[in-house]
Amino acid sequence: MSGVRPSMEFCACLVNDPRAVRTARQFIVETLRKLGVAAAENQPGREAAVLVTSELVTNACRHTPGVVSLRLIWDGRALTIEVDDKGGNACLPEIVPMTERGGHGGFGLGLVDQMSEVWGTSFHRSGKTVFARVHLATGAEPSRAAVRPVPSDDFDLFLA
Repeated sequence: MSGVRPSMEFCACLVNDPRAVRTARQFIVETLRKLGVAAAENQPGREAAVLVTSELVTNACRHTPGVVSLRLIWDGRALTIEVDDKGGNACLPEIVPMTERGGHGGFGLGLVDQMSEVWGTSFHRSGKTVFARVHLATGAEPSRAAVRPVPSDDFDLFLA
């Protein structure tokens, strides 16, 4: 089809421990760089995408057991951030009312709600996926060569 841009998918499996959030942030920053969304260019949506990723991975690690999977799906206009966990229905994410937020947390999904176009949850046999979509503006069209899989000690990157 002419004019239809295929999406690109980038995946990381994260061990559910305190380092997972840092690794997820490194993963999205590197992915955005490869897509042409550089920090120095102060691209609209870039910091929102990094913060949304950090919050979704934090929630998965904090409230569910097991490995957490992170998927970034780029369609040329927006980035969909998906985090899979083993939490199932018992760990349904919800926005904590302002009066109940504090030193224990409770701010994350409120931020996700404010910074994303849409967010939600889907359930599957092995757990759930929490997703958010953030609009990004880029100055350059990434080529498939620019986003080849890059091995790392901290995460695995796959291009679908």
